[in-house]
Amino acid sequence: MQGLTSLVFLCARADEYVRPPPSPLVLTAHDKPAAHPQQVHISTVGSNSMRISWVTDDRNAPSVVEYGKSRGNYTVSTTGNHATYRYFFYKSGAIHHVTIGPLAASTTYHYRCGKAGDEFTLRTPPASLPIELVVIGDLGQTGWTASTLSHIGGADYDMLLLPGDLSYADTQQPLWDSFGRLVQPLASARPWMVTEGNHEVEALPVVGFAPFVAYNARWRMPHEESGSASNLYYSLDVAGGAAHVVMLGSYTEFEQGSEQYAWLERDLAGVDRRKTPWLLVLLHAPWYNTNQAHQGEGEAMRAAMERLLYEARVDVVFSGHVHAYERFTRIYDNEADSRGPMYITIGDGGNREGLALKFHKDHRSAHLSVFREASFGHGRLRIVNETSAVWTWHRNDDEYATVRDKVWLESLATPKLSTATAGRQDDEL
Repeated sequence: MQGLTSLVFLCARADEYVRPPPSPLVLTAHDKPAAHPQQVHISTVGSNSMRISWVTDDRNAPSVVEYGKSRGNYTVSTTGNHATYRYFFYKSGAIHHVTIGPLAASTTYHYRCGKAGDEFTLRTPPASLPIELVVIGDLGQTGWTASTLSHIGGADYDMLLLPGDLSYADTQQPLWDSFGRLVQPLASARPWMVTEGNHEVEALPVVGFAPFVAYNARWRMPHEESGSASNLYYSLDVAGGAAHVVMLGSYTEFEQGSEQYAWLERDLAGVDRRKTPWLLVLLHAPWYNTNQAHQGEGEAMRAAMERLLYEARVDVVFSGHVHAYERFTRIYDNEADSRGPMYITIGDGGNREGLALKFHKDHRSAHLSVFREASFGHGRLRIVNETSAVWTWHRNDDEYATVRDKVWLESLATPKLSTATAGRQDDEL
C-alpha cells in the first residue's frame, strides 16, 4: 500500500509547494425517493450513440430514458434493461443501462432517467478534430478526489479516460454507491470511458465471489461493439475515427494465446493510420516506472504485448496504479526510440492510500524518465489536428490547477517520425 502522509515532493523545485496529508473519505449520501435516479454516468457506444447508466433503490423502477434538445421537452423515449447483484449481505439497487441514439455530434441533449427525478444534460463528442480528453487514474473518493473533480469541471473537455481504480470500494459495496454519487455531476455530462484496476477485482473465491462483479455490473463499456468478449478490454474511435483508443486489462489474461492478446492483434490490425492518425492505449499497471511503488508489476504484460503496440505505432500509453505522476520519453524495449510510444503514469487522482513519494534516481529507466512528481492532479490531451497534440498535467493546488508539465506530440502516423518537444510550465515551447 502506498499510504504515506508526508507529501514532500521528490522532484525538481520540491520546496515550492508542500501538501498536507490525504483527506478522509467523502461519502456522498442519497436523500431522495427510492425511484429517483442516482449515480448517473454516460459512455459512448459506437459512432453516434450513448449509454446512460444509473441506479435506483427501487428495483422495479423503469429502465427508460427520455431526451431531447430543449430543456423539459423530451422528443424521444428509449427503453433498456436493469439488473442487480449480491455480495455477502449487500444487494445492489437496480442498475439500469439504456442506449440512446442516433445522436448528433457536438450537440447538447437534456435527458431524464426512469421518468422521475432530475433532468440531466450531456454533450456529445465532436465528429472531427480538435478534441480534448481528460485522463485521470486511481480516483477514489477523498477530499483530494473532490479537488481533482472540481479542477476538471473548471475547464471544458469532451471525454474522460480512466485507466483503472475507480471507487476503492475493496469489497465494501456501499462505497461503489457513494462513488457513483460523487462523480455524477461530471460523469452524467461527458462520457467516462474506463478500464479496470486491481481495486476493481474484489474476488473472494473461497466464498464463490467471482472477480469484477460490481465493476462489470455498474460500469458497462462498449466491448461488444469492438469485438471483445470481455468488459475488461475494448476499444473505441473518437473524433470521427481520427483517434483510436484501446483500453487494456491488466488483471485478466494477456499472454500470447489468450483471448485478450488475440483481440488486441485483431483490433490494431484494423486501424488504418491514414484515416486514424492518433492511436492511444490505456492500462492500469505501468510498463515503465521509476517509483518505488509497484516495481515490476507491469513487466509480464509489457513482455507479452509491447511489440504489438510498437509495430502499430501507438502514440501514447497511459497507466495508473502508482500514485504519482511520471512522463517518459518514447520507448521500446527499455531503450529510447522515436518510433515507440510515450509512456505516462497518471495514478494521482486522489485515492485514500496517499501518494507514492519515493522515486529511484538510479533506476535502470531513470534516463528515460523526463518528468516525475508525487502530487495529486489530472491530465489533458488536446489533439489539435492530424499531426499535433498537446499534453498538460495539472497539479492540484489548493484553489486552482497548476500546469506543471507540458509536452507537444507529433503523431507517429506522420511520414516524419520525431521525438516530442517538451517543457515545464515556465518553458517556452
